[in-house]
Amino acid sequence: ANSADCHEKGLHGMKGFCRILKTEQVLQEISSYDIVNSDEQIIPSLPAAGHVKQKSASGVDNTEHSITIPKPSQYVRDKDKGCETALLRSLRTAGVKFIRCTIVDAYNTIRCKAVPLNFLIERRVSRPMTSPTSIAEVCFAGLPTTMDVPKAPNLTASNVLTLEPDLSSLQILPYAPKTAMVMCTAHDQLTQDLSPLCTRGLLERVLQAAREEIGIEFCVGAEIEFMLYRLSKDGLMKPVDASTFANSTTLNDQEDFISSVYDQLRQQDISVELIHAESAPGQLEVVLSYSDNVLQIADNVLFAQETIRNVATHHGMKAVFLPKTSMLSAGNGLHLHFSFKDFGSPQNAFSDSSRPTGISRKGESFIEGLLDHLSSLLSFTLPTVNSYRRVGAGCWTGSSVDWSTEDKEVPVRVCVDLNTRKATNVEYKLADATANIYLELAMILSAGMEGLKSGKELRPMASPDAVAAPLPQSLQESLECLKLDNFLLSVLGPELSTAYIAVREYEATNEISLEKEVAAALGNA
Repeated sequence: ANSADCHEKGLHGMKGFCRILKTEQVLQEISSYDIVNSDEQIIPSLPAAGHVKQKSASGVDNTEHSITIPKPSQYVRDKDKGCETALLRSLRTAGVKFIRCTIVDAYNTIRCKAVPLNFLIERRVSRPMTSPTSIAEVCFAGLPTTMDVPKAPNLTASNVLTLEPDLSSLQILPYAPKTAMVMCTAHDQLTQDLSPLCTRGLLERVLQAAREEIGIEFCVGAEIEFMLYRLSKDGLMKPVDASTFANSTTLNDQEDFISSVYDQLRQQDISVELIHAESAPGQLEVVLSYSDNVLQIADNVLFAQETIRNVATHHGMKAVFLPKTSMLSAGNGLHLHFSFKDFGSPQNAFSDSSRPTGISRKGESFIEGLLDHLSSLLSFTLPTVNSYRRVGAGCWTGSSVDWSTEDKEVPVRVCVDLNTRKATNVEYKLADATANIYLELAMILSAGMEGLKSGKELRPMASPDAVAAPLPQSLQESLECLKLDNFLLSVLGPELSTAYIAVREYEATNEISLEKEVAAALGNA
């Protein structure tokens, strides 16, 4: 204090909050501190001089309690706490009003619910994106693509699954800028266990098994084919042109559309490697860049298809991904490319130039795994009646169980790098956009992994003199093969396999004519 008067005023103002001590008492009490260890700071209540209990001016005993305060080196913060709220606020500042929580059912129907952004922010919890909404369990694997009537014997409307967003997949939609879309996994609402019906979760589980059991990481690429239709002068929806493969007509006439698609994909960090005209009228192919993030490439396929559809609508057209729109022209596929790396290594483990095939032993075993299960794999990669209208001899898809290098007439084609002339990956051609991308990737990769783990020996390359087993010619045939494939059934699990086979068999026996299917696609595109 500056003066005795100030000292007295200070003492008067502190009554009830502290004890009045002499300097001698303070020093005596400090010398009585117990130091327990270097990691804790003990602050006992201060006893009176001579260790006589005293009470404060308020009458409260200060000697019975102590507080242990962590040292600065022990300070820990929950780094995730508040991050989701901060993200939501940033989205709101960017003009987003809704979060579209999205799943893809087993039959490739996109199902989603839009949750208002403000509702999530106002939940006032540390993780407001936890279980933001739910969808009936039957919607994941019980409903055919053409109706909301359950056809799976083991699924009813009696159970609900919560949706858990994967924030790494969140995208603001350029064609709907007031909305952000996020992919979700499905969980039991009571236990929060991952649902066995969740196909995105199944793919994640397969990738985990690849890392932990076999020690590899997969790389995947995708080629998306579609046709553009426009209302003609005679009032009919027709392809926008009659161009042929790699022709400049479609690229020239649809430059504004192509540029818009490319720009919007880049806004979503979806990398595009190539765009070109395909064989059918008004047909284009968009090649997504090869990636070692398999889950992300699956998400990107979905986001790209949604972007293409919406940009086409904005330009007065319809984008159609059906496997076949006319029996007089080529169809739409969604070819997939695969390779892998040893876990932690940047090197492509599929290739080995010292071997006669140019493929490593592991690569050969992976291919043989695909071939062993190919007939039953078709029930996932060619999962509709229409799918089988696209494939066959002379259709550049393959019609028998065989493989080759750079031969477009086989279903499993080994691709060679244009510069190094080395085998780099294997292309799986018997796939189209009616398949659930998560489910088909999970099943293809599992088949290849089974070949790897068993060390299977690759059969000889296709040749004019060799006779290979024919592939199933219909959805029902491929489903019959699946019923006998115990390995793939075990990957699916009993709940999903029971539902999947039942619903696909219903669709196989209730065929829709090509004309009606095209009309429906043009109406929904």
